[in-house]
Amino acid sequence: MPIAVADSFQKTPWVPFLSVVLLSFFLLVSFVNLSVLGENSPPEVPLVFSSLAEEDVQGSLFNVVEQLKNQAEQTVLRTHLKETPYWVYANVSQTMAQQYEQIFFRSRHVVQSSCWLAYPNGTLQEIQLETNQGRVVSANLTNPVNLQGVLCQFKFIGPASLEIGLQTAANFNETILVSERRQSFLEGVLYLMIGMVAVAAFMTRSVLFVSYGFWLFASLRLVALSEGWDHSIFGFDLKSEPLMRARMLALAMYFTSTVLIVWHLFENICRESWLGVLRALQCASVILTALALFSPYRTFLELFWPMSLVAASAVAWVVIQNFLEKRDRVAIYYLAAMLISLAGAVAEVLSAWFDQRFLLQYFNSASVTVLASLMTAVALAEFLRKAQWQQQLAAQEIKQAHERLESVFDIAPSAMFTCTRHGQLIHFNKQFTDLFLNREGMPTLDFLQPQRLAALFNLLEQPGKSSRRELPVVVGEGQTRWYELVVSRDHRELVGVVADFTARKDRELALQYQATHDELTGALNRRGLQNIIHNKLNKRAASFTFFCVDIQQFSRLISAYGLAVSDQLLRAFHTELYRHMNAHGEIARLHVDQFAIMIHQNDTERAEEAFNAFLYRLDSVPFQFDGRSIQTSVLATLVFQGLVDNVLDVMETVEMSMRESKFKAKRNNKVERVVFEQNQTRSLLDQSRTIRRLDDQKLPTGLTLAWQPILALNEHNGPLYAEALLRIKDENGKLGSAGFLIEACERGGHTAFLDNWVLSHTLDFLAQHAQQLNKLSVLSINVSPGSLNDEIFLQDTLALIRVHQQHASKLCLEITEVGSVINLQAVQNFIEQVRSLGVRIALDDFGAGYSNFRYAMDLHADVIKIDGSIVKNICHSTESHAVITAIVGLAHDLGCKCVAEWVEDLHTLREVKELGVDYVQGYLVSPAVECERFLNLNSTLELMPDQNRARLVQSVLESVSA
Repeated sequence: MPIAVADSFQKTPWVPFLSVVLLSFFLLVSFVNLSVLGENSPPEVPLVFSSLAEEDVQGSLFNVVEQLKNQAEQTVLRTHLKETPYWVYANVSQTMAQQYEQIFFRSRHVVQSSCWLAYPNGTLQEIQLETNQGRVVSANLTNPVNLQGVLCQFKFIGPASLEIGLQTAANFNETILVSERRQSFLEGVLYLMIGMVAVAAFMTRSVLFVSYGFWLFASLRLVALSEGWDHSIFGFDLKSEPLMRARMLALAMYFTSTVLIVWHLFENICRESWLGVLRALQCASVILTALALFSPYRTFLELFWPMSLVAASAVAWVVIQNFLEKRDRVAIYYLAAMLISLAGAVAEVLSAWFDQRFLLQYFNSASVTVLASLMTAVALAEFLRKAQWQQQLAAQEIKQAHERLESVFDIAPSAMFTCTRHGQLIHFNKQFTDLFLNREGMPTLDFLQPQRLAALFNLLEQPGKSSRRELPVVVGEGQTRWYELVVSRDHRELVGVVADFTARKDRELALQYQATHDELTGALNRRGLQNIIHNKLNKRAASFTFFCVDIQQFSRLISAYGLAVSDQLLRAFHTELYRHMNAHGEIARLHVDQFAIMIHQNDTERAEEAFNAFLYRLDSVPFQFDGRSIQTSVLATLVFQGLVDNVLDVMETVEMSMRESKFKAKRNNKVERVVFEQNQTRSLLDQSRTIRRLDDQKLPTGLTLAWQPILALNEHNGPLYAEALLRIKDENGKLGSAGFLIEACERGGHTAFLDNWVLSHTLDFLAQHAQQLNKLSVLSINVSPGSLNDEIFLQDTLALIRVHQQHASKLCLEITEVGSVINLQAVQNFIEQVRSLGVRIALDDFGAGYSNFRYAMDLHADVIKIDGSIVKNICHSTESHAVITAIVGLAHDLGCKCVAEWVEDLHTLREVKELGVDYVQGYLVSPAVECERFLNLNSTLELMPDQNRARLVQSVLESVSA
């Protein structure tokens, strides 16, 4: 009701008219009191006088009088900021003194004064001076007999001026009375405005009103300075130093408050240039305040005047630009206030130049200040009116929005409601009533209770904010229904929409389940397991234990029973695994026939017992499907992993462990369980990281090539033979094995990259040291089957050999595991091309693995290297002896040379020599050494670390030959 009355009162048409009448009456009264009364000021007689600064006079007071009498006379003394004392002398005759009893000295900057009456006989009599209203210093001429003149000494602060005049006592008292009336009226008006602004600032908490209040107070102090009665404040007289600080602070306050008013009046400024100007003025305000507190008065004024001129120009520019662009009445009123202040300043300047006081009767500092203050107040009122109008428009829009909302409530398909800030329901539609209210009209769901809605209202903090929440509610026998609550708030109400989206949520959950679980067995898939590992690692780095099982020969089971039965087998296998291991960890299906269980922490022992029970169950009881009995065998892998902080590392370690287990089981059919301790998994992890670096074409630091010599049994002092092997040099320069790198390359499919690196470095070394390696006949380089399956590698190798064709005759490419080559015809073409360039071909590890006699004929090999696992048993195994005999016979029949690997003792050397082997390679001769050891080498036996052994090897070779 009060709000409605206030709104109706504001809309009454006579209210603005009455406001204008009252404002006009107030302006008229102020103008008359502060301006027109100046016309009835009592008459006064100005005196001319002469003046000298303190530093320009010498001697006693009598000498000062004589010097001043010789100076030119003037009506006004202006100090121009000089703060040294001045001496003045005015001629006052006896007749004038008798007619006018009171002499006065008008200056608003006097801080010290002393006067003496001068008589013709040369005597001086000090007179008593009084300080009056308006900073007027006066004295009573009580003994004018034979009076000749008046001598005075004054000290000033600031840009002082001095005028001397005579008045009768009655007129002087009347002048003081008029000045007091002007001061009282002005102080009353401004203090009243300041009080009203203070009340408004307290009620509205507005920085704009606070700034305006300080501006009014600063204006009052500036008027007092202009009128000359700023020596007191709130009834307390100020001494010289405090008076100076008070004046500077008043000027700084006026400057700062003006900038703040402009900033808040035009806070919707969009131009960056305007914002930059106002920010610069704010910085200038801070500087002026600091100067007012600590700098001398003269320094402050010298900086204040140019800064004020620039600031006034900038403010005027901003206000005028704003008015031209927006035609804003706030800019008009404030511009009028600025023009009034400018008119007052111009009036004072013109009056000073032409010595006319006509303008000052109407546009003096007092009247101008009141008028400017009122126009600034009008600008503030217009600003607030505009802001209130905008708020009313916003409120009207909100009201219209509520009306529209209410109109669609009943026809909306969703349940909608509004409530108070305390959570009490106000409006709700039929859908909300049917779904969420009981017969008593109370909400049936917990999140719609008043206390919950009130908390939600406070949580949104500011009007216009909104929130969306998904809320599960358990109903019936453990069934969960999902509700979506969307709410937004204004100043007084909360608006909400509630929807049951259980069906959609169920579909979302089903999709999430399918994304993280295996469709066939229901176990976690790779992504689901990674999510669990990721959640565990989010807390901190952790250790992991995995029990993995791999169904042996699963592809044969599919071939034998078909896909349908194999799917049944996988489901039954997972069911049995789940029954034993679900309580001890998370079960995941990583591949078709591979399962992994991530064991819970601190449960390893019990989990291993359950795992053993599961394996025993598989061995003892076959699976039964449609009258079929299927016995399965599995390969178990136990992975104990140390602290890891990366999901990829965990998964890579598990998969590499399972691949390593299958590799071991393939070499030994009796292997049923492989355990990887933390140090072993760390090694596998290093391999994984090496593979990742190889993906970025990065090889480990210290990678180098070492050459292992090959001894020719028939001409050990003839040409040199060697094989280039990969090694890694540590910080101490010691050569170490690079087996992990080779294995990583094979696992990651990077063998072509590694073989290309070996070939290019070997050819570069041969080219750089061609003279020192003139005795080197053949240098073998291993080429893996993975590289031979890479067509790009074959092309790059041909191109590289052609570039170094002068050294191609020293190369021998060793091919291993020919059975793994996919396109044998392409490899044969490659071999024919490199052989045409002078390169030899060797078959490595002959007699083991995939190598067989047929490939020796198909590839037309130049050299056959007998596998070391056969050579090392030649002295103890008749089978090895027979195999080597057959290989040597085949090689010689095909025109090939034979190399026996892994020759580590003299007995093996003697045996292979007797069987007709052409070359031997092994630790008996020398391990791999740095390439530089072969420079200028004459004999392979020189590389042997023990020369006694070298002589024994030589004697064995000579004896067998004989």
